[in-house]
Amino acid sequence: MYNIPFTNWPIPQAQRSTFWLSTSGTMETSPIKDKETQVSYQSDAPSKQMDVDTEHAEWTYTFDKSSTLIGPSKATVYMSCPDHDDMDIFVIIRKADKQGKVLQNLNIPLHTMDFATEEEVPALNTLKYIGPSGILRASHRAIDFKLSKPHWHAHDHSREEKIVPGEIVKLEIMLWPAAIGFEAGEKLVFRIAGHQMTLAEFPELRGGFTTWNKGKHLVHVGGRYQSCLEVPFVEIET
Repeated sequence: MYNIPFTNWPIPQAQRSTFWLSTSGTMETSPIKDKETQVSYQSDAPSKQMDVDTEHAEWTYTFDKSSTLIGPSKATVYMSCPDHDDMDIFVIIRKADKQGKVLQNLNIPLHTMDFATEEEVPALNTLKYIGPSGILRASHRAIDFKLSKPHWHAHDHSREEKIVPGEIVKLEIMLWPAAIGFEAGEKLVFRIAGHQMTLAEFPELRGGFTTWNKGKHLVHVGGRYQSCLEVPFVEIET
């Protein structure tokens, strides 16, 4: 672990890279020319916030060189719901190793806790960090341009704009700032779901985060619907 000073925030040296969500579950560095398609998940499936829920859509990018994510990311996704007039959308960035195992980060050094292995540490947000996340309700998708910054879009929560069931809408979802190092061969995993994917703060809160969701959510990719993830990277000299 080491400290790296920067002159300002957001970091002036940060270069934003765009990863487009493909029709095959990968993320690509250029727009997807494939015919548009859709990926679905059950938006109202129960969630325990223990990092074991399976109802989500997922895309993966494999790095060919060492890269460091520092700062806020933004997802731009085209989505629809045939069963309801609103959607609560949750997004998260995860890190996976070279074998594809999705990782968790201990917030407290293992040797200072009464656990022998990382697997024994309870799946709680206070003890484990799993990645930067973001949330947006589709009816609040309008951008407040007065409050927005170049690196952070703010939404206008003064009004609701319901969706017509089945209508495809563009959603811009900010993800909290983070710092994650990736080595060549490691993977960035991007997930979209209808439930909170971060870990619960306390055991008593597991399953207590509810939404307004109903039925299936569809994520539209390719062709006219260039859903993508923008990520800030900084060159680190060690």
